[in-house]
Amino acid sequence: MYKGQVKDPVVVLLLTVVTCGIYGLVWLYDIGDQINKALDKEAVKPVYVLISILCFPILYYYIYTLDLALIELGESREVPYTPNFVIWIITMLFGVGLFICEIQTQTFLNQVWEKE
Repeated sequence: MYKGQVKDPVVVLLLTVVTCGIYGLVWLYDIGDQINKALDKEAVKPVYVLISILCFPILYYYIYTLDLALIELGESREVPYTPNFVIWIITMLFGVGLFICEIQTQTFLNQVWEKE
């Protein structure tokens, strides 16, 4: 079974803030790739992160597919996961949705990777 990188969610958040969001996009691309390898299929399309630089609403679709992929990953690895897409979208209205997404997603992925 594929095991992704364990990262500190707070460090991910801080790097995103310090780099004015650039690290956050790199992180989203990277975890999409890790999730695809873990599921052994293309559940999310990391290239959408790159496209979202030009057309921001595509990021919403990417985050939606990311949440679905996390559900599938949780089921396949028997790690409970609660869907968070609605919370992420609502909190994006206040400017913190992507930060919450980063923390919740990386925390969940750490649980999955450490279970192996």
